[in-house]
Amino acid sequence: MQSCVNRSPRAAVFTLVLVFVAVSAPGADAQDVTDDGRVGIVFAHPTVLDEFSGAPYVWFDDQTGSVTSFRVAFPNIIYHARPWLQGWAGLIVTWKDKETSGNTRELRPYVGVNVFVPNSAHIHVYDWTRYEWRRTTNTDSDTITRVWRFRTRPGVEFPLSTRAWQPGTFYGLANGELFVEHNFVDAVRFMSGAGYIKNDRVRIEFNYVLELSKNAAADALAYSDNSFRLDVKLSFKQGLLRKQEGPE
Repeated sequence: MQSCVNRSPRAAVFTLVLVFVAVSAPGADAQDVTDDGRVGIVFAHPTVLDEFSGAPYVWFDDQTGSVTSFRVAFPNIIYHARPWLQGWAGLIVTWKDKETSGNTRELRPYVGVNVFVPNSAHIHVYDWTRYEWRRTTNTDSDTITRVWRFRTRPGVEFPLSTRAWQPGTFYGLANGELFVEHNFVDAVRFMSGAGYIKNDRVRIEFNYVLELSKNAAADALAYSDNSFRLDVKLSFKQGLLRKQEGPE
């Protein structure tokens, strides 16, 4: 009976992902498309207070056009207000090497909230919303730009086994994310992928991300980026990864 309950949401998710790709494909000729690969490591660690935990990460991103990025998120703190409600806050620092327009360093403090929808199908249904302040320094020209950005990401994560969320099992995921910067929607991302639970402290995810973006409010969103991402999630405490991923 459980497998029947799970099958319908999975089919719906994959159908939505296919629709997203099909809709965005006609705009591919509107601008150059960037291809990039990203490798990241996420650490789940406890704090002195049980209501809080940390999720710092590091990642490396290699893009076409001779652009490489290195990012560190620390601190990256989660407040577990309820099993279905989390508050997030932290600082993200990104160093970007651009051969054509100069190297940059971005400081990005943010606050956000992650809301889950508990259900009996063992599916993580959530919406993660953040507000970011971005301060970017071009280290070659010594210029600074400051902008704010709002982003919201509804999504699902669903088990691919009747032994939901147990060691040695796989799960799928899909989400869409909307970005508002300069007072207009400047980008939309769609992600789909799969993960593997090695044990209670180690998870591995591989995702594909498609992005539509634009530079001005009057422009149309155009297919602009492909990204393949490999993330390794490690926990310093038994059960903490499951707690951070939301109610099951």
